[in-house]
Amino acid sequence: MMSGKSRTLAFQIDEDLFQRIKAHLERETQRTGRKLTQREFVLSLIEEALKEAERPTAEEAGQAGVPEANVGPCEPSKPEEEALPPEKP
Repeated sequence: MMSGKSRTLAFQIDEDLFQRIKAHLERETQRTGRKLTQREFVLSLIEEALKEAERPTAEEAGQAGVPEANVGPCEPSKPEEEALPPEKP
């Protein structure tokens, strides 16, 4: 993901949140046997949030030419009246 250039992102958080993060990092280190750094943790959260935010919504997907859910790629959409069998007299 790194493009060669790097930028610094710095912010302050309150002490309670900082302690919760430290406790989480310690638990993950114990669980996995590998030290999880603050940097790795924060970057993974940012990546997840961006992926979710960039995922097209169903409405956007429909506008992008995605076929309707119940219609196959080669099937024309039929009105419901045509899909019903003819009534018997």
